[in-house]
Amino acid sequence: MPLHRRLDVRLTAAVLLTVVALTSAAPTRVPTVVLVAVAAVVVPVVGIVVHRPRPLLPWLAVAAMLGFWAAGMLDLVADPGAELAASALTQCGLVVAIGLIASIFVRRRRAAGAPRPQRTRAEAFGRRADQYVVGAVVALGVAQVVATAASLGDPTHTWAAVVAPVDVVLACLLLRFAASRHHLGASGALLIAAALSTALCDALGTMDGVRFVLPDDGLAVLWTAAALLYACAAVQPSMAVVFTPALLQHRRSESARLLGLAPLALIPGALYAIGGAGLGQRLPTWAYLSVAALVGVLAVLRGAQAVRSSERRATQDPLTSLANRRGLSQAFDALLAGSASGPGPVGRVCLMDLDHFKHVNDTFGHETGDRLLVAVGTRLRSAVGARGTVARSGGDEFVLLLTPGAPSPDELLHAVFREPFVLETPLARHPQAVTVSAGWTELHAASQLTESLADADVALYSVKTTGRAAVACFSQRMREDVLGRLSIAEDLRRLLAGGTDAGSLELRYQPLVALADGAVLGCEALVRWRHPERGLLAPDAFLGLAEEHGLAARIDEQVLIAALAQLATWDRASSRRLFMSVNLGRSSMLDPGLDDRVRSALAASGIDPTRLHLEITEHEELPSTAGVAPLSRLAAMGVHVSLDDFGVGYTSLEYVRRYPISTLKIDRSLVEELRHEETSDLLRGVVLMAGCLGITVLAEGIETAVQHERLLAHGVEQGQGYAFAPPLEHDRFAARAFTPTQRALAAF
Repeated sequence: MPLHRRLDVRLTAAVLLTVVALTSAAPTRVPTVVLVAVAAVVVPVVGIVVHRPRPLLPWLAVAAMLGFWAAGMLDLVADPGAELAASALTQCGLVVAIGLIASIFVRRRRAAGAPRPQRTRAEAFGRRADQYVVGAVVALGVAQVVATAASLGDPTHTWAAVVAPVDVVLACLLLRFAASRHHLGASGALLIAAALSTALCDALGTMDGVRFVLPDDGLAVLWTAAALLYACAAVQPSMAVVFTPALLQHRRSESARLLGLAPLALIPGALYAIGGAGLGQRLPTWAYLSVAALVGVLAVLRGAQAVRSSERRATQDPLTSLANRRGLSQAFDALLAGSASGPGPVGRVCLMDLDHFKHVNDTFGHETGDRLLVAVGTRLRSAVGARGTVARSGGDEFVLLLTPGAPSPDELLHAVFREPFVLETPLARHPQAVTVSAGWTELHAASQLTESLADADVALYSVKTTGRAAVACFSQRMREDVLGRLSIAEDLRRLLAGGTDAGSLELRYQPLVALADGAVLGCEALVRWRHPERGLLAPDAFLGLAEEHGLAARIDEQVLIAALAQLATWDRASSRRLFMSVNLGRSSMLDPGLDDRVRSALAASGIDPTRLHLEITEHEELPSTAGVAPLSRLAAMGVHVSLDDFGVGYTSLEYVRRYPISTLKIDRSLVEELRHEETSDLLRGVVLMAGCLGITVLAEGIETAVQHERLLAHGVEQGQGYAFAPPLEHDRFAARAFTPTQRALAAF
């Protein structure tokens, strides 16, 4: 238990013991009762103001209830003969208390709109059985109250006899509620303890035939303890959420809730004893026995249902009610056991997951994501029907176990995901097209589930590496490709960890030139991997893997450090000052410490920030805030930000608005058009827009002199491409870059 919680518990216990001690002593009893009565009114109001609970109404009811009881007690202190007014105030407080308890049972209903797992008839009966038990014992208590009120003529004695069974029923219901809730918090536990203390105080008082506790009576000890517990509950921070539907509906396990029926089983016997003690009219014995028998039978049935539910849940996913891994294993064994032996296939297993499911969670929230999973599971189960089993193995991953007569995975998934899903959010309904990536393999009589799932996973992985929204059948070639990629990823991990047996990263430098005169203005650092077995690997062979395995940001950092160090080396050898352009991948953009890493690299190299250009690409969607703050801070230092591959990415104009862009690098697809077309209205429009925004335009992929000339005619200022030079090793770049300006273009 945390230290602050231990201190809260100790402080509450110390205050409670002190008040009980002062109330137990006759000379200090009345002053203590007065002090606690005032505190019981003031403290809940303070708690409401400080903690601002939601919902507010239940705590206002608590404050009103304590206010009525405290007013009755203080009225008796001021005027011992004011019993009529005190009785009226006490009864008002009791009415508020009953209303509060009723509201708790209403608010404990499941929060509206939360996704519900489907239930069997047995489970539905189990839910209703609790209601039957509560209804039976409450009806018995009400019957005894009515019979008592009708048989007694003395109002004082009638009041005491009526209150006794009400207290017993309420106390048992509160115990049942406390036993069935998963977490009540400190405030909730104190409220339950206070309510039980109040019920006990009333029950003890009824034995003496009194209607309320007198300030100087011995029962004042219990009354002050109850009032103090209410006050302590009101000052706990958890009071802000104790009456929220989410907390009230957070039930314990089936076995714990079954144990919660025990207090209700005591009610028939307790009411029978009250009736026989002269505190009211006893009902016929058969009424108590009937209710006790009903409670016993329902408890037994409830226990049987709990066992069945536990067995069922052991093989089912709790969210979607589809089979889980254990249920899938049982269905797999049953499929193979019922199939005919022979070399032919006996079924198929398909592994699939939803494309871009994380985007749904990030945009609409995890609750909406859960609803989507439930809807997907429902459609899959309906499409498969009796021709197979649908399982959810975790997250957004589903498994289809199909019999030989079932449709092919391609046909089935096309039918399921042809229509969009409707995402229910608190504000609106959003139609959402959902696509899936899937891999499947055929099953044979000797197949094993783990091996079959591994093959399907290989096929799924193959789909994801070549693009999503597709279904692929497993082949041995896929396994070889996947194992090769995983081997490269492991080698890359060792390389970045400093392993000398995994090769080395090398940089190549491609000139960035002024199109007007061919002068070299700077260069773009492009990474290569010198692999000990596979030779020199281009970026396409490993950067995608690096992103998948969380290694891309480390590569970007190493490239940045090496590129700036090389620029510093060139500075020492020449008076010319070029700029260096370095690429940032998705992982780097998501790193909130990006600007710190760049500042550290600049400081280590001694390079002026204005000579560093950071290139970001927009092929893949990024969260709207990714990289905005770090790049803005770097731009304020003088670092330039270039938008690479402009014109073919996810949302080019949005990136221009979002980031401090100083250079647009026109994608080679737009430059390629100028091989055959003399003009390009699109390119001219981009140049005009960039000019209005004060942004430099650089063309990529220039390969011919014709493209060079036409780009100049369109107003493009800078360029790069094989027309000038391919990416070069540092010494070859230096040997040619630091020549006189008029010879620079020819030198390359």
